[in-house]
Amino acid sequence: MINTKQTAQSRNLLTLLERFIHFGVFSMPTGTKMAIQFEFEPEKALVATTYLANRSGETMYTILKMVYVADRLHLERYGRPITGDRFIAMKEGACPSKIYDSMKVLRGGSNHNYLPASEHYLEVDATTYDVIVKDMPSLDALSASEIECLDETVSILNRLGRWHIRNLAHDVAWKGTARNAPMEFSAIVKSVEDGDILARHLETRFSA
Repeated sequence: MINTKQTAQSRNLLTLLERFIHFGVFSMPTGTKMAIQFEFEPEKALVATTYLANRSGETMYTILKMVYVADRLHLERYGRPITGDRFIAMKEGACPSKIYDSMKVLRGGSNHNYLPASEHYLEVDATTYDVIVKDMPSLDALSASEIECLDETVSILNRLGRWHIRNLAHDVAWKGTARNAPMEFSAIVKSVEDGDILARHLETRFSA
């Protein structure tokens, strides 16, 4: 007798793996097991952050959480995040480290700014942490699927409020990470739909 549950899980796994391969998330040279790593994409990160700020009108800290929600959503649906940033499990939720450092520069800090020419597009009020969009960069750096997930994140904010966004940034991956420590990619993968199946496969076959 055919086990329909296992068959459905196998199809789901195959679809997810095809998405990973299609989007270049991993490669596996002959005889080598590769750890899956995402590269930070400064231009995508700048455009995504500015897009969220422009669509939401929220403060810096809510926008940082929205970046996590959008990256995680795109990972769940398409096998890779949008920005490739490394997330830190900060007290107030998952935080994209390089985007956070860059926004601190925009509010007058001395951190490194990883977002190219961001001062032409964004300003952060040093007192209120309001994010002012001075100009919008071209959306050409973003794919249709990335804009879809950014729009859905804004829709979640509009429907359910910033506290729901905050809750989404305190997910299982965040809870399983020590405060102020980097969040492991495997933990984020496991937190998405069908993540356990995908994570087991990747950890046994593609991790170093």
